[in-house]
Amino acid sequence: MRTLPSMKFRSQSGFTLTETLAVILIVTIIAAVAMPILSSALANQRLRAAGTDLVSALLLARSEAIKRGVQVQVAPLSVGNWKSGWQVIATGSGEQVEKNEALGPWVEVGLAPAAISYERNGRLTVVGSTRVEFRDSAHSAGVATRCVTVDPSGLPQLAARSCT
Repeated sequence: MRTLPSMKFRSQSGFTLTETLAVILIVTIIAAVAMPILSSALANQRLRAAGTDLVSALLLARSEAIKRGVQVQVAPLSVGNWKSGWQVIATGSGEQVEKNEALGPWVEVGLAPAAISYERNGRLTVVGSTRVEFRDSAHSAGVATRCVTVDPSGLPQLAARSCT
C-alpha cells in the first residue's frame, strides 16, 4: 500500500485584519491633527501671494511711469473691487501694461483706494502713504493679515500684520 504524502502547512505572510485596522486608525488620527495646520498654511500662502502680486504690479507701475514719463495707475479690474484683480495702465494712452486675475473666494481686500497712481517721477499722486490689506475670508486661526504700504516716494512694502 501506498501512503499519502503528508501535507505540510506553509506559514502565511501578510498582515492580519487587526494590524491593518490599527494602521488605518493611526493614519486617520494623524490626518485629523494635520488638517488644520495644512489649512492655515494654505491660507497664509494665499495672502502672501496676493500681497506679493500687488507689490510686483506697483513696482512695475512705478518703473513704467519713470520710463515713459507719464502717469501710470494700478486700478481694480472692476471699479472699487480689488478682489476682481487689477491692472497697470498708462493713463495718457490707456495702454494696459499688465493684468492680474481675480484673487479667489478666500481672500478679502480692505482699506484699498479706488486706484493707486504714480506721477512721471515715480512718486504717488496723493500725499501720504497708501495701504491695502489682504485678509483670510474664512478667518482661520493662525493666519496673518498682509498689509501692502506704499510710501510717498512710491516704494511698496509687504508686511505680515494689519494695516490699522
